[in-house]
Parts: sequence; structure tokens; C-alpha cells
Amino acid sequence: MKKLLIKIGLFILGTALVLSPFGVFLLVAHNQKHIYSKTYYAALVDKINYLKTNKNEKKIVLVGGSNVAFGFNSELLEKEFPDYKVVNFGLYAMLGTKIMMDLSIDYIGEGDMVFVIPEINSQSTSLYFNAESTLKALEDDMSAINKLPKDNRDSVIGNYFGFVNERGKQKEIIEPSGVYQRKNFNKYGDILYEEKDENGVAYRSANRMALHYDPTMMVDYSYTIDQTFFDYMNDYNSKITSKKASLYYSFSPVNELATQNKDLTNNYYWSVRSHLSCKVIGNPSEYIIDPHYFYDSNFHLNDAGAIYRSYLFTKDIYRDIHQISKQPSFEIPDVPEYVDIPPSEAEDSETAKNFIYKEEETGYTIIGTNDSGKNIEKIVLPSVYNHKYVVGVGEKAFAGGSFKEITVPKTYHYFENEAFDNCLSISKIYLESLKPSDLVVDYLGGLFNNVSNDIKVFVPNESLNSYKVDYNWQFYSKYLIGYDYHEEK
Repeated sequence: MKKLLIKIGLFILGTALVLSPFGVFLLVAHNQKHIYSKTYYAALVDKINYLKTNKNEKKIVLVGGSNVAFGFNSELLEKEFPDYKVVNFGLYAMLGTKIMMDLSIDYIGEGDMVFVIPEINSQSTSLYFNAESTLKALEDDMSAINKLPKDNRDSVIGNYFGFVNERGKQKEIIEPSGVYQRKNFNKYGDILYEEKDENGVAYRSANRMALHYDPTMMVDYSYTIDQTFFDYMNDYNSKITSKKASLYYSFSPVNELATQNKDLTNNYYWSVRSHLSCKVIGNPSEYIIDPHYFYDSNFHLNDAGAIYRSYLFTKDIYRDIHQISKQPSFEIPDVPEYVDIPPSEAEDSETAKNFIYKEEETGYTIIGTNDSGKNIEKIVLPSVYNHKYVVGVGEKAFAGGSFKEITVPKTYHYFENEAFDNCLSISKIYLESLKPSDLVVDYLGGLFNNVSNDIKVFVPNESLNSYKVDYNWQFYSKYLIGYDYHEEK
């Protein structure tokens, strides 16, 4: 009788829970479509599963952000070190380095070599954690959240209601375009992107940045890593060594054109080495790499660059870990050529006279407005100036301006930080780029410092979802609105 009463009580409690607002919310959340399953974020689940599958194998595990995802040819590494399985466990700085350490630790085993390789910036070398991005990344396997420390789990739970609410507004599964898709990872976790441009050239075979570097993401070697990150790394090292595995710190590749204070790389190296209990391999100066080897950011290598970086990394392992003088068995690839940008045959538009320009190797950057442009309220930015394309907008170019509405042609490939600084009147920005990755902005929101809270960014309807989950634009998703854009033929 007692057992029956308990069962009845549990049934009543369960029914009450289901009928409560919270119960209804859970039912709604459970039945919602997984809309992020095809995005770049979602590859995190695949990376966890591959690491889990190889839990009992001896492994080389590469932990970090997108410099790792874009930066290795793991098949070559596995051939070079045949006693190891290689797992590329790097994804996205918007997730942070810390979460990648937290999600990997349970699958590390005896004899593993684990390498933490963060980008050289404050987000990657800190305890940064983004609950919203984590929910998107783990949408297909929420059980992985249990691997996170309590404070991060609590943050995820606190953001879950908003996540479900936003997901409910989305009526269809998001289908991104370009490189930033889940399907563009191979089994190791390396980016494998084979799509070709209109000339039949694979996109990732060459440097696709308008200036051959990303001006929104400069790398400064005077930067000092926060002590809390070192402390967390040292705690991670203790956990790794308790499993009879080994932890190493290695350096991210950096586009040579984007580096500042190169003379301080040695100081940066010794600062890292003096604060860590694990071994540091390589040297940051060796990873300041020719811009021809990069793809679409100062940390993302192209196909040849990933092989070149794997070559440097292999040399580091032989020299600093195995302590032998040995060269990798694979060769450094030829330096890829830049993609040519031919001069334009078009004449300057009427609006071109309103701006001040800086001439670059590949085109012009708008760096300010002249007297004729100071009081214009609505303007279409010029595509061409002096028979060269206008490719971007410089830092604080429109600062303090009276623009209310700006249209940005598809020739533009970057907006530097604070381009609209103190431009409080602007409320509408229309973008014509169909591919969000073609128009680079600071992925941490630096473009919209000190602007009106009412600012809206209108993008082509067919590209709206791609913008919302793009590597750079996802931070600005709350500003994005679709509009009916018809590309001129």
C-alpha cells in the first residue's frame, strides 16, 4: 500500500509539474527544432565525440580557438607520429579557451600529449566564458554542459530561457554559407573547405583579406596575460599529469602584417614560460608568418598555411619534447599567390567626392569625410575611387558625423573599430554583401562603441541567418534585420 501511495504521489507531482508554467516551458523547449545544428558552433559536439571515441587511444590533443581549427593538417601529424591519434579540439574564441580545457579533461588518458594553443588576445588568454555561444554549440548534446564547472553551468541555465525564446522566433533551421559550417570539418576536427570562387580557385587556397590582413584584429606583443589564466592553466596541468599525460603550451600563428611591437616577442615568451608549470614549446617569433599563408583573419591559415604551421609544430615537438634533431618528413608548401584584384573601369560616383581616402595596395580605405560630406543624412558609399575599388572604412572614419542612413556596397570588406564613434544620429546601415564573411568587423563588438542603441543593420533577406551565426557578425545579431535586396546583374 505504501509503495502504491508513493507512486500516486509521484504521478500527481509529475502531472502538476507538467501543467505548471515551468513544465510547459520544458515541453516547448524539448519539442523545438535544433536550429544551430548546421552552424560552425555545432562542430563542438563532433569534436567532443571524436575525443571521446579515442579516449583509450594515445593521443595528441590540440586545444584552443579558431587558430587551431584553421591551423593544422592533422593527417600529416598523425603520419609523422604514428603512435598517436590526433584530435583537433579548437573551435572559436567566442567560446573561450577555458571551456575547451573543461570539456577535454575527462577524455585525456595515459601517454597523451595535450597542447593548449590560445590566440594572442585578452579573450583567448583569460577565463572568458560565453553562455549564449555555449548553448548554440551544445544544442545537439546538452549533456556536455555537465562537464563544466558549477559557475559556468549556472550561467548556462540562467541563459537557457532567453535561448529558448529566441530559438522559438526562428521558423527554420539556419543554413549558413561559406566556410563557417559544421560540414566543413574533417574527422580530426580540422577545417576542410573546398568551395571554389567564380574563377574556379578554391577559396581557402589563398589570402582573401582585402588588405591581406584584418585591421580589426591587430596583435600586440606588449599584451600581458592575466594571472587568473595562468592559474587555471596550472590547475589543468595538475589534472593532466594526474592522468599520466603531459601538457604543453604552444603559440598561435600570427599574420606578419598584423603584428605590433614585434621586438617584445621574447619578453612575451619569457612571461608565459615563467608563469606556467607545464613546458612551453616553440617561440612566438617563429609563428609570425608570411601573410600569403593566411586566409580570412590574422589567425586563420589557408590550406598551405595549415601545412606550414604543422611543419613548424612538428619541429617544436622533435626539438623541445623529444630533444632530437630531426626534420619533418613532409615538405613546406610553396607560398600561395595573392588573389588579383583588377582595377575598375567604372567612374567615380557622385558621392565619392564627400570622403577622404587612404590608398592601399589593393584599393582605397575611407578614413574621413570632407566638408562636402559633413552634413549629408543619407548616403550610398562609393564603390570606386580613382579607378580602384573602395574596400573598407577606417577607424573613426565617420566619427561625430550627421549620417542617418548609410548603404554599404558589396565591394567593402572591412569596417575598422569605432568607425561610427559618436555618430549618434545614424540609425540604419544597409549592407549589400550576400556573404557575411566577405565583410569583416570586430567579432567582440568594437564597431559599435559609442553609437545609438537604436541602430539597425539591414542585410539581404537570403543572408540574414548566415549573418546571425557568422564568425564575426554573430555578436551583432541583435542589430540585424533582413531586407529585400536584388543584386545587379
